[in-house]
Parts: sequence; structure tokens; C-alpha cells
Amino acid sequence: MALLMGGRTPVRLAVLFGCIAAAACERIVEVEIPDPEPLLVVEGRIELVKEAPSGTQTIRLRTSDSFFSNRRTPPAVGAVVTVTDGAGVVYPFTEMEPGHHVTHDLHARIGETYSLSIDYEGDRYAASATLLAVAPVDSLYFMYEEATLVNDKEGYRTAIDYTDPPGGPHFYLWEQFVDGVNEPPPSAGNQFNLVSRDELYDGQPVIGIQPNNEVVIEPGAHVVIRQIALSRRGYDFYYALFEQNALGTGNSFSVPPVTIRGNVANTTRPERFPFGFFGAAEVSVAEGVGPAR
Repeated sequence: MALLMGGRTPVRLAVLFGCIAAAACERIVEVEIPDPEPLLVVEGRIELVKEAPSGTQTIRLRTSDSFFSNRRTPPAVGAVVTVTDGAGVVYPFTEMEPGHHVTHDLHARIGETYSLSIDYEGDRYAASATLLAVAPVDSLYFMYEEATLVNDKEGYRTAIDYTDPPGGPHFYLWEQFVDGVNEPPPSAGNQFNLVSRDELYDGQPVIGIQPNNEVVIEPGAHVVIRQIALSRRGYDFYYALFEQNALGTGNSFSVPPVTIRGNVANTTRPERFPFGFFGAAEVSVAEGVGPAR
């Protein structure tokens, strides 16, 4: 589900009125809901992958859609996107596909601050983020679980071990890919699985955490877990995003019906703020193959 966009959406409301004889009757009232203009949606993260450093970075841009639309939000086409590092080096991003901007020359560094600039339809958007280190994933394995009231399917779930560095706070985001498909179901309570803070385990080993305990891993399935460092602001954003999506609003980067502000600003017209988040993070990647039953 996405935000309202241009035009007006008629909505029928069933309203009960008390009749003179105290009997109930029903009237259908049509209400015209004005749709505001579409807003920019930013999805971008400058990454340094521990196990396979690369200069390839991606920024994705979309626009908000009608509130009642069930389609994926449309791409924002024609934007000019650059990222500048702390030394003032500018990295242009090329629009390889509609709304999909890529560079192959930005080799990220821990502790570096990266500034995003987007020129789109007469407005300039800006954000910045400092690349934070992340603890490595020590091991990835699969745990068999019986069906319960919480998880109605028996089978194997992915689990990982890692050791949280002392002297936090540290914040984490996890992504799980099964046969190349990102599978973070927007179900109630999932914000406790896909993001975490080390308030209760600072400097301790973390054993058997299941970033996505609702997905049963089939035999032979290829599983990839990405453990991503978050800033405190990034943690707050993703926590709110997954919590909102628990109400059934769609995939992880759908725009929810309630405003969740990220860290990207419209510097031309501040009142037309965008949605989404720009981050910078070290990432630890682990992978495995689903075991036979």
C-alpha cells in the first residue's frame, strides 16, 4: 500500500442513521478524497561488504502511489544522482534502469561520511551518512522446529551466531535471501527479528538468532544472510517501517499510510519532503544450503 497521489479517489462509506421509529437504516455516502501529488521515495545505502569489497553501489528512486493501489510504487525516472565523500570526491551514478542508479567506482571506507544529492523534477534532495563497522557473522546454520501457535509450519529456519563488540551502542539490520529472493514478511512482531540493538547483550556472544523465523527453508535452497550496521537513526527508521508493515502495507520498501520520515530532505521545497532512507554501512555476508529433511 502506498501514499495518495494526483487526482481524487471516491470512497463509499456505509453510515447508519437512527430512523424516526427507532429502527436502523443504511445509507451509502460517497466521499471524494483528494490525492496529493506523488512524493519521491529514496532507497540507498553505501556498503562495504567484509567478505567481498566492491566499488559497486546502488541508489533506487520511486514515487508514491495511490493509497488504494496494490502495485509496486512507480520508478522516479530522469533524476541526477551523485554521492560525495569526505574528501570532496564526487561519484556520479548512472541510471541503468528506470529509477535504478549505479556506480562501480565508489570503494567505501569505515568512518567515512557520504553525502547524497538528487536533482529530480526541479527539486534538490540531500542526505548524509557515516559508514559504521559491523560484527562479522561467525556461522550460519539451520535449526529444525516443530509447528507452534506462533509458527504454523514445521521445518528448518536459518540461524546465525556472532559476537557483539563491546562499548556500544550497536544497531543491526538483517536481510535474508532465499534462492535470490529477499524474504522479510511484514508480519506482526517482525521488527523484533529484522532489526536489533545491543542494549541487553553489549559485548556478548549472540547464539542462534533467527533473522527471519517465519520462513521455512526447503532442502537445497540457497540462503544468504546479510548483517548490516545501522546508526541509531537508521534503527529507528527501520523499526518503525517494519512495525508499520506489520499492518499489511506491503513489502519492506512500500510507503506506509502513516508518515515515517527518513533522513533525506528536500532542500528546494522542504514542505515536499521525500520518504525512504539513505545509509552507509559495513555488511557481513554468510550463506548456506538448506539441509535435507
